[in-house]
Amino acid sequence: MVRINAILSESLVLELDRIARLEHKSRSEMLREAARNLIADYHRKQEELQRKARMREAMAIQDRLREKAGVWDGVAEVRKWRDEVR
Repeated sequence: MVRINAILSESLVLELDRIARLEHKSRSEMLREAARNLIADYHRKQEELQRKARMREAMAIQDRLREKAGVWDGVAEVRKWRDEVR
């Protein structure tokens, strides 16, 4: 493990120590847990942003296809194909 120094407000340290006592954990373990949670949250947010970007791109592709196809009546097409088979 690596040792780091950080400057925290006294009120933050007091609250951290209070919670650590209630959770039966050390201050260091609480900070490690907080860092892991922060990193996991960051990755979740990045994945969500990527998912939204892919969704926007898919919607843009659909819009371009819709514009290219023009007015299209799916029911009329099915009827036409059905009539051609008869």
